[in-house]
Amino acid sequence: MSAPPHLPGSYLVVELTNRCSLACVHCSVSQGKAHPHHATSGYLDPGLALGLFDDLVAVRAHFDALVLFWLGEPLLHPHFGLIWRHALRAAVNHGTFGKVELHTNATHLSADRIRLALNDADVEQPWHFSLDAIDRQTYREIKGMDRFDRVQENVAAFLRHKAQTGARWPRPVFQFIVGSNNVAEVGRFREHWEGACRRLGLPVRSVAGHVPPGQDAVVFFRQLDCPTADQQRAQNEVFVNEMRCQGLPLPDQPAAAAAKQGRSVRPQLPTACSGFWKSPVIGWQGDVTTCTRDNLLRNRIGTLQDQRFSALWWGRAMAERRASVSRGCYDGLPLCQTCFIPQSLNYSHLSSAEIAIQAAWDADHVRPQARLQAAR
Repeated sequence: MSAPPHLPGSYLVVELTNRCSLACVHCSVSQGKAHPHHATSGYLDPGLALGLFDDLVAVRAHFDALVLFWLGEPLLHPHFGLIWRHALRAAVNHGTFGKVELHTNATHLSADRIRLALNDADVEQPWHFSLDAIDRQTYREIKGMDRFDRVQENVAAFLRHKAQTGARWPRPVFQFIVGSNNVAEVGRFREHWEGACRRLGLPVRSVAGHVPPGQDAVVFFRQLDCPTADQQRAQNEVFVNEMRCQGLPLPDQPAAAAAKQGRSVRPQLPTACSGFWKSPVIGWQGDVTTCTRDNLLRNRIGTLQDQRFSALWWGRAMAERRASVSRGCYDGLPLCQTCFIPQSLNYSHLSSAEIAIQAAWDADHVRPQARLQAAR
């Protein structure tokens, strides 16, 4: 069997845990046990994680990125090192991932985690430090807890060790999700972390919208995704205006153009949403769904506890779902019917050619396999 097609911009999200050391206002963690995703909490079984990577190697799959983060703090996982190293081996030895990416709030960026992280492996490894403020009070208001000093010290220690060792990876990304609650601090945040890197001799640049490839440190300003269209329109304006003031260009894509021109944001899907092709998400209990917005698992297609990932994502049920969505049919997918993320800068584009490539592969592999199973 040939390998599943590689679609540009694809990324696999794996949630190591839904537990978190903070309670950010823009995250479902802030709702506590009132939110179904956090009614119970725990850690991804390391056996499921390692089995996932081995399965992807076996079928010769490739994703542009592996993202080890969803709705919890990944460095809390007691077997983080084991999972991280296995992911790197899959990427380096088999080309399973174009990069291995981590998002952390840095509360648990301890000395042992820093030692584990620093390496020279031949695969890109951005570590996003989710900071969002440079003022202690603003940090507490956004993050829900007063851990500003600890986080600042941990990230500063990471930078010192990286400079001292000369390690190629991880690539530090100082992430700031811009909103009306912190926009006044954008300039100071940028100045602080650019300065911290330059004093240590680490090359650094500031960007907006997307992090470009490279090894240099990045101060990254990201658009806030909101729960309603009106809120999204207002926050888009805040983001675009401030990036203009900072002299930081936005990505050249339809969502950015709409934001720059102040056009309204509506729950308006493209004919086919790229989530069904490019961005599988695996929750900490092994559930597989189609996008990070689906924290209630309404689009769930199965669990790694029962089936291999490859059998779920490139199996019959997903092939049928993709065929339906490619026609603009979202029947039975109410979460999608009210979604406006495709109008966001954070959306991955999907072309008609990419749809055709996946459909042809499904026709050659999924349907014959289904007929064989039925014959048995």
